[in-house]
Amino acid sequence: SDVYKRQSHNIRVFEEALRGSLFERIARAVRDVGDERLKRNYDTTFWYPNDAEPRNAAELVIDELIKLADPPAECIGTEWWLGRLGYGEKLPLHFDRDLTRSRKFGEHVYPICGSVYYLNNFPWSPTVILGQVPGADPRTKVPGKPEFRESIDAVANRYAVFPGNLRHGVTPTPESVRQSQEINEDNQLPRVRLCLLVNYWHCRPMAPICRDYDGSIYESLRLKEFERPDRSPAADAKAHR
Repeated sequence: SDVYKRQSHNIRVFEEALRGSLFERIARAVRDVGDERLKRNYDTTFWYPNDAEPRNAAELVIDELIKLADPPAECIGTEWWLGRLGYGEKLPLHFDRDLTRSRKFGEHVYPICGSVYYLNNFPWSPTVILGQVPGADPRTKVPGKPEFRESIDAVANRYAVFPGNLRHGVTPTPESVRQSQEINEDNQLPRVRLCLLVNYWHCRPMAPICRDYDGSIYESLRLKEFERPDRSPAADAKAHR
């Protein structure tokens, strides 16, 4: 799709972003991940350079999503990770940044673009994007009062792209928070909000948080081609420089 649902404040929302077969492939693979590293979602990110071959279903999808995101020429690659939140759970408002660099050196570097690709319908927990950027550090918000507030519902195969320095998070509806304690195994509602998060970067975020994908984590995403006997470790290393 190259048609926006909306375009405002440099936020673009694409409906039916990927063809059905590719969407179904990544949605199934992420469901199969289950609760692996569930509590470390946001400290488990992977680097995918623009000139590399995809090693997993997520990177296969990114090869298509980047055509919609259309990042500027200084983008050298993407950082991706899985977003998994239970019914009624929130992701506090924050600024994406190179977490390792911030924690080790106190340097705050932000992606060019942030984006969310939704893998299931989860209307109780929209993505909220605020018109605030970081000041001297991520704790300082400029302006103090947001200039705007955009709310994007989680709809399967929807793709949202926004400036990488905007404050954002996931804010469950009051009803979902109230009902979250009442969900049981017989409930037909999906229990986990699933999405693929992709940041577009002008420089590689630092290890150990942002790592190369080697198949040892989230094995269900791994492409069979990645295990080809004719693919040497040296070739892989070269591809991911």
